[in-house]
Amino acid sequence: MRNWLLLWLVLILAHTNPFSLGTVLASGQCLGNQKLLLLELRNSLNFSASFSTKLIKWNQSNDSWDGVTCKGGQVTGLDLSNEFITGRLDDSSSLFRLNYLQRLNLAFNNFRSSEIPFGFGNLTNLVYLNLSNAGFAGQVPIGISRLTRLVTLDVSLMYYAGFTSLKLENPNLKMLVGNLSELRELYLDGVNVSTTGNELCNALSSSLPKLQVLSVTNCYLSGPIESCSSLVKLHSLSVIKLDGNNLSTTVPEFFALFSNLKTLHLSSCGLLGVFPQKIFQVQILQTLDLSMNQLLQVSLPEFPENGSLQTLILSFTNISGRLPYSIGNLKNLSTIALVNCSLSGNIPSSFTNLLRLTFLDLSLNNFTGLIPSLSKSKNLTQITLSHNKLTGPINSTQWESLLTLLNIDLGYNSLEGNIPSSLFALPSIQKLQLSNNQFSGHLMGSFNATLHMLATVDLSNNNIGGELPMFIWKLRGLKYLSLSSNNFIGSLHINLVCQLKNLSYLDFSYNRFSINATSTASQASPFPELRTLKLASCQLRTLPDFLAEQPRLVYLDLSNNQIQGKIPKWIWGLQILQYLNLSSNLLDDIETLSPNLTSSLSVLDLHKNSLRGQMLPLPPFAVYTDFSSNNFTSVIPPAIGMNLSGSIFLSLSNNKFQGSIPKSICKAEYLEVLDLSHNILTGNIPDCLVMESLKVLNLRDNALNGGIIKFPETCGLKTLDLSTNRLQGQFPKSLANCTTLEVLDIRNNQIDDVYPCQLRSIASLRVLVLRSNKFHGTVGCPGTNDTWKMLQIVDISFNNFSGALPSRSLTDWEAMKANIDMNRIQYPFLPFSGLYYQDTVSVTIKGLQLELVKILTLFTSIDFSCNNFEGPIPDTLGDLKALYFLNLSKNGFSGPIPPSLANLQQLESLDLSRNDLNGTIPQQLSDLNFLSFLNLSYNKLEGSIPAVKQFLTFSEDSFEGNSRLCGFPLHTKCSDPDSNGIDPSDSFEGNASDSDDSEKWFYMSISLGFVVGFWIFCGPLASIKSW
Repeated sequence: MRNWLLLWLVLILAHTNPFSLGTVLASGQCLGNQKLLLLELRNSLNFSASFSTKLIKWNQSNDSWDGVTCKGGQVTGLDLSNEFITGRLDDSSSLFRLNYLQRLNLAFNNFRSSEIPFGFGNLTNLVYLNLSNAGFAGQVPIGISRLTRLVTLDVSLMYYAGFTSLKLENPNLKMLVGNLSELRELYLDGVNVSTTGNELCNALSSSLPKLQVLSVTNCYLSGPIESCSSLVKLHSLSVIKLDGNNLSTTVPEFFALFSNLKTLHLSSCGLLGVFPQKIFQVQILQTLDLSMNQLLQVSLPEFPENGSLQTLILSFTNISGRLPYSIGNLKNLSTIALVNCSLSGNIPSSFTNLLRLTFLDLSLNNFTGLIPSLSKSKNLTQITLSHNKLTGPINSTQWESLLTLLNIDLGYNSLEGNIPSSLFALPSIQKLQLSNNQFSGHLMGSFNATLHMLATVDLSNNNIGGELPMFIWKLRGLKYLSLSSNNFIGSLHINLVCQLKNLSYLDFSYNRFSINATSTASQASPFPELRTLKLASCQLRTLPDFLAEQPRLVYLDLSNNQIQGKIPKWIWGLQILQYLNLSSNLLDDIETLSPNLTSSLSVLDLHKNSLRGQMLPLPPFAVYTDFSSNNFTSVIPPAIGMNLSGSIFLSLSNNKFQGSIPKSICKAEYLEVLDLSHNILTGNIPDCLVMESLKVLNLRDNALNGGIIKFPETCGLKTLDLSTNRLQGQFPKSLANCTTLEVLDIRNNQIDDVYPCQLRSIASLRVLVLRSNKFHGTVGCPGTNDTWKMLQIVDISFNNFSGALPSRSLTDWEAMKANIDMNRIQYPFLPFSGLYYQDTVSVTIKGLQLELVKILTLFTSIDFSCNNFEGPIPDTLGDLKALYFLNLSKNGFSGPIPPSLANLQQLESLDLSRNDLNGTIPQQLSDLNFLSFLNLSYNKLEGSIPAVKQFLTFSEDSFEGNSRLCGFPLHTKCSDPDSNGIDPSDSFEGNASDSDDSEKWFYMSISLGFVVGFWIFCGPLASIKSW
């Protein structure tokens, strides 16, 4: 009996004294039955032997098992995270017979969207359960609620939009946590909790009194969250993460009442209104993330001395204004991200006080001035100040002191001066991005480049000159190198690239140096495997041969060079090449190809070469194809549409293509731009050619005949150019279906119809050209208002229009009344590619026909010449104050020239010649300071020509054919009012003039003579420079 008592006492001591376990069983050693359960578990799991670091080592003979913790011989801890486990976990698994298990981690495996087994409810001793990103799906089981000792529960998963693998419906959240009163950390990120923010907070506040960490990001919570004030009674709560829930509410002030709050994450919550400043004042707050709430207005406070904030992330919120100087008081600040916050002004110089700063991102704002010194922030790893308006040099920071700096991005500013050589010499620097600035000087540097870690160097779009420094070729870790659009000079051989063995992106385009790409026998090492190569405008004369051995090449731009000869066959064998630009070269032929290209090209640009003969077969996956400005002479292949299944852009313009337009093009259901202009195409336009997707159709300058096609109700055209063909018949009423039309040009055809009032509902119309057709009748649309407010170029010249010009129609053209902007009329396509189609239009300016390749929305022009208009010129023309060119010549306009034309202060060209205008030339027209072309010839004007300002610059041709005009520059002098009392306007008929008028003309002549004489004598003196 006494022995049994002693044994009982030993067992009690063994269980109550943790240090006694070592005397009974070594720590980490498991009892035999526990080993058997572990081996049974191992054998039931599918896992990757190649990637497993724990299960692969389990063996019955082992004394210790990786990932297993045993106490008293019983398994109390099991960590199988990242073991690449796949398949299902059944309720019968030996895992659920490890009854002493306290900590279990199965995170980051793949249980193939199987449900969480109910067996977890048997592990009632668990205090830590981590099933995050383990590949479980479906309902979180009610069995979890039986784990009443749980301190940490993590069933979170990575969020993918539109995809949810775990949910809390039945049981709901309240049922799940109802018995988990010991819980301190709850992670439900990515789980669909199917509730509102208020319901969630009420459930947690009533059940989890010890909660410290609450992370419910991307849980499909909805607002409101006013009832979350109940969480304030959870006095231990220090971390709140609600990111990625569509709360669509204002930020309640009760967040400022959490006395222990250290971390508050509210990013991407659709927050509105003004963020309460009181929250900034929470004394122990260390992390605040309000990013991605574009409608949230944040007013930064004056930060107190030695504030606790360590991480401040407010990117993509609306802060505006300036950064307070007091931000330098946040001595503990290590991370600050204020991207795209509409901030302006200088970056405060107090940043120099942020000694613990490691991450700084102020990109996409409107900061101006100099970059403050950051030399004291010796732990900085990233500096991003791109896309601002910063100016001046960047030498205020002693860059050599930032030994831990990994990335620096100062691109898209107006920084200037030399680039400090110390930036290249930083021992840890990996990315150096200084593009799109005004840096100049030469690149200098003397350091052991081979020891440095630079992987990205982007100095593009600056003014850097001199020769390329040799240290560039010693940066052996370089993967990305862009020096394009600078002023580098000299020459180099392409073989130098061989030294950069890790290079995948190279852009040397648009400099002043030349690259020699000829093959050499002395090439010592192979070229790196490039994915992007841009050598545009590098004075290349041959295609680099090494490209034939570049199987990973995706993007190749060799445009604007002098490459001659044939396009080699091997270029189509680059199987993953997606972008090929050989435009603006001297290529004249293509090596024989298979009629069916297997290329994966999506962009193929061969325009502006001398390619001839048959057209190159289209790549089957091409999205953008440009063969324009070559010498192709064949017909367009009848089955071309079969290779346009995914095409968005096709241009065959400026060639010599013959025959008809193939109907198969109509099968290109995604085509947005079709340009077949400037060829010799004949026949009718296919009725099906205006597909629903088509936005630009340019058939200009061909020999097409027949009528203009009917336009479907689904017409989405923005540009329609059918000019200079042989089209006949009437103007189609169905064109009114093209409600987004901006440019319409049908000049130089034989269309016989009246003014196209059927287009009056197209509010987007900007360019209307009907020139040189057979239009007739009056102009204007009766009973309509607000017609073509955006119209800025109208040319209806060389037709048979008649009658008076309607004043009301002219007043509707709002775009001609005020300058709009300087954007070009163009059609962008392929978002984020930078590609666009540029509209062109021909206008008659100053008597010459010019083609505007880039139409600015600022440009405005009216040409009504060569018709049969009559009656007075409407005064309302003077309201079109943004008008640049006005041509009303060769009509039958009568009456005086309206003085209101003097309101056209932007006017550069005015042609009113060959009409029946009478009266005097309005003196006010001399105030048109930009007027450089004037033609008033062959009218019935009389009196003296204003001899001031712009009128002194016009020749006799501007006024000839007006027999009653006199004065400079005509040879006919006006009568001297002092000698015969004749008014200049009546001098040819000898009528008497009153003496007052004679006296006025006398003194005006004296004044004019004095002014002219003064400038003839003194003008040259005024222009002499002092030295």
